[in-house]
Amino acid sequence: MKITSFALKNYRRLADVTLVLDDKTTVLVGANNSGKTSCIGALHNFLKSPDNLKVRDISKQNWREIQKLGKEVEKEFPTSEMLEKISNELVNLLPSLDIEITAEASEAYKVRDILPDLEWRGGSLSVRISFEAVDIAKLCREYVDAKVIVAEHKGEVNLWPKDLCDFLEKGRNFNKFIKKKYYIISKGVEPAENEVLQPLRSEALKKLIRVDVISEQRGLGAEDNTDQKGPYSEKQRLNKLLREYYERILSPEDFPGAEDIEVLGSQQKLEQGFTDRLNKQFEAPFNELKDMGYPGIGGNPTVEIAAKISGVDALQKSSSVRYRFDKMEEEFLPESYLGLGYQNLIYLTFRLLEFRDKWMRVGKSISSGENIDAQVEPIHLVLLEEPEVNLHAQVQRVFVSKAYSTLRNHPDLRDNKTDEDKPEYQTQLVISTHSTHIINDIDFKDLRYFRRNDADASIAMDYTSVANMSELFVKGKDELLFVKKHLKLTHCDIFFADGVIFVEGQAERLLVPEFISKSFPSLLSRYISVLEVSGAHTHKYRELIEKLGVATLVLTDLDSVNSNGKSCFPEKRVDQKTSNNTLKIWHPKKEALDELVALPQEENATTSQGAPLYIAYQKPTYISGKEVLSRTFEDSLILANFEDEYFQKKKTLQAAKAAFENESQPLSKSLYDYVQGLKKGDFAFDCLFHLASEEGKSFNPPGYMNEGLKWLEVQLSPKS
Repeated sequence: MKITSFALKNYRRLADVTLVLDDKTTVLVGANNSGKTSCIGALHNFLKSPDNLKVRDISKQNWREIQKLGKEVEKEFPTSEMLEKISNELVNLLPSLDIEITAEASEAYKVRDILPDLEWRGGSLSVRISFEAVDIAKLCREYVDAKVIVAEHKGEVNLWPKDLCDFLEKGRNFNKFIKKKYYIISKGVEPAENEVLQPLRSEALKKLIRVDVISEQRGLGAEDNTDQKGPYSEKQRLNKLLREYYERILSPEDFPGAEDIEVLGSQQKLEQGFTDRLNKQFEAPFNELKDMGYPGIGGNPTVEIAAKISGVDALQKSSSVRYRFDKMEEEFLPESYLGLGYQNLIYLTFRLLEFRDKWMRVGKSISSGENIDAQVEPIHLVLLEEPEVNLHAQVQRVFVSKAYSTLRNHPDLRDNKTDEDKPEYQTQLVISTHSTHIINDIDFKDLRYFRRNDADASIAMDYTSVANMSELFVKGKDELLFVKKHLKLTHCDIFFADGVIFVEGQAERLLVPEFISKSFPSLLSRYISVLEVSGAHTHKYRELIEKLGVATLVLTDLDSVNSNGKSCFPEKRVDQKTSNNTLKIWHPKKEALDELVALPQEENATTSQGAPLYIAYQKPTYISGKEVLSRTFEDSLILANFEDEYFQKKKTLQAAKAAFENESQPLSKSLYDYVQGLKKGDFAFDCLFHLASEEGKSFNPPGYMNEGLKWLEVQLSPKS
């Protein structure tokens, strides 16, 4: 049995998303502010802490609709019929979560509480959790009464409540009037209106799914009494974590076994001796207390001290956790002296251990004699937010690769002989991350990409959609197998970028950031992934780019070839073509050189299945009023900086300039011959050394690059 998917509606920018879960580990990725944290928060709110939901968690597009409902109530207090209508409209505006669970027919006894009917023979089951008004008449009455008071002072001062949203936001009114309800969904034929909802007790779902959360707000190194922040803050020290683990799992005082009796006997002898000693020491102060009239008469109790000693007492202070370098030596360091990375690693590991052991009722977490099978939930959902915080890159990769196996390291969960998971209990781990190191070792089919979208006709607000990468990578074509391999060998930051720039080779990879720094500084404040892929392969990224929907600039080459398919300097009206597959297959889907160089500038931009795309390549340049064509980045860079002293010092280029001026040889051919003899890596490094040798030196970016970067700058500029 497992959770197949979550369908979430009306929660922040997650107006209508479906998150499909992997059987084991699902990793949420996406650019900043794409909704990953909101998703973890929503699952926590719905499945664990419903009172954390606030008005501001409702999708922004619905605020105005809720305000309209309030205005209707203000005009005329609704009849019973209207109250029911308002209640139904409010349900459609408030957050809801549909959970799809898949189970075998043999597991019917586990899911009996959520069966839609007796005809079920295995397969999917659906449960809805929605937020609804519990007493719509009382809600409307109290809102109207509050507005009457405001009306008396209209124009004098702004008073609460301004509208129905404002009324629900303050004074705990939201939690007072809006409560979580559970339903079994009986799937009818389409459309969704044919769904039948059967009321369900919350306990039924809790018996099926155990939810544990580690938030990114771990605050390691903070004191125990530090203010909690956020709905599920993890702020605490390691000694507190170990103390809680001891209390819940290890304490011999709870349901002691035979092995605990000797420990408890020694503990009680110590307690009695310590009690006698403390009472003797406090004898004088207690006698002085009598002089103050206490205990007095009338049966007031006297004061004495009874010492209690337990393992948890030993873990109260921060000094209870310490680090020793050598077992043979006495020296040690206190907890606070260890780096945050190791503290975080220890913390995360112990949290996972605690989650697993409490789920499996290990140690003292369950009384002896109870039926463990009746209590253990079949599904354990663990939500882990940004495990990379404070972890070294290598540790991130190791931890995430081991996290799932740690959660399964129990004899009831894994067969030690075969090292296979036992099917009776299912663990599903959901991780949100910004770390390229983490996803580098993860199968891309486990990724769920949170794609930011602008408002449109259907959703009148900026919103997120979730792209299931398994749809691309489970049965990937050869192109996607290349993409997967290439990304893992380079860098996976494309999954977190605001924009992507594909470049042809090493020279562009080194110099494009320099052009951005000098000529497009606003792009420095954007998260841009620069990927080096030749024009023969860039088009293989097409399906991934369309899935991500990210603004993409491709800086590629004209790559002219003659009628025999051999490389040549570019020339018009001689039936030349391009050998660049990106230009032929992706955009602008043209092969003839004459058509490519004549393409209007605005037609370099397009959308590729909704993803903004600009394919930039060499266009005609004018030197001394004459049109010159270039074939690759190197010759186009020289043309863009033809009079620069750096290039004019080179004898070959001096000769090319002279031949161009006396018209003895086309400049395109001279530059083509020059570039053919270059080592492109050396060319790029020499350019960089030149630019670094003196403050303020810079090259003009080639024209096609300049236009492409201008386009990207517009795409990534904040909306007005």
